[in-house]
Amino acid sequence: MNVNPLVGKVVTAVYLANDGGAIRFDIDGGEPIVARADGDCCSNSWIEEVQGLGQLLGSPVVCVEDIGDMPTKEGNRYGYSEEEMTYYGCKITTENGYALIDYRNSSNGYYGGSLEWNGGYFYGGVHDQNISTQEWVLVTE
Repeated sequence: MNVNPLVGKVVTAVYLANDGGAIRFDIDGGEPIVARADGDCCSNSWIEEVQGLGQLLGSPVVCVEDIGDMPTKEGNRYGYSEEEMTYYGCKITTENGYALIDYRNSSNGYYGGSLEWNGGYFYGGVHDQNISTQEWVLVTE
């Protein structure tokens, strides 16, 4: 099992791509770490929001874990079809608590999504529908 690249690092700022396709973590004394929302075949994945930013910033990351079956929330900021939505999460635990990345996938019901970290496998979709512009917007609470 691979250790997530955030473990042991101190996050100083978090940026979300303006299309929701990626998230960037600025690291104290290191290069930024980027995670991209990836969707299987004919689906779209995106990062909807980040919760608990105050617990994430300035404290060493202890653990990063995927959470499947997040609670359903109405609406989405990017306007994707909600007919067949899957709700995912990524919990980032620090010495001060935890932050939660809420990410989603919209498909015909046969496909899913994931977060892919710093150069990991990235499918991108049949029509490159999950390729982010990576135009960054600072995340604030």
